Amino acid sequence: MIIYVVAMITILVVAAAVVGLVLVGMEGRGRRRMPWVADKLTRAAQHLNGEVEAPESFTRVIERSKFAERRQHREHSTAGR
Repeated sequence: MIIYVVAMITILVVAAAVVGLVLVGMEGRGRRRMPWVADKLTRAAQHLNGEVEAPESFTRVIERSKFAERRQHREHSTAGR
């Protein structure tokens, strides 16, 4: 039972950290101290908001996984015949 509590607390901490980092990226805080981090966080916030196109490498990975999923589904559906 304790493992479920620890896991849930960990998940909530990670989620809060991601939200905080994205908010920092959206608002541009800390840009003077660490401009490269602020730029990365701003880009992440834009991606999460759907304001920019997905990177081509990510799009290729998604397309490959869809193709592999269709092929695997086809192999399983014909295997039972």
